Amino acid sequence: MSAQRIFYQDRWNPDKTWEVVKLVGGYYLRQYIKGKQFGRGIRTTKKYIQSIGIFDFEKMEVKQNV
Repeated sequence: MSAQRIFYQDRWNPDKTWEVVKLVGGYYLRQYIKGKQFGRGIRTTKKYIQSIGIFDFEKMEVKQNV
């Protein structure tokens, strides 16, 4: 399975990073605080991720085919 992972730096909290994984059937969202994963992450939609503003944050790193 091919997934695209994109990391976003939180605009308001410099210790928080968001990971958006694009899967075939939707998206998976995880948050990291000081480099450590916080919670399990959620399977969600692009519309939800846009609604909370993550796509407006600065991209940190892009990894293809992980």
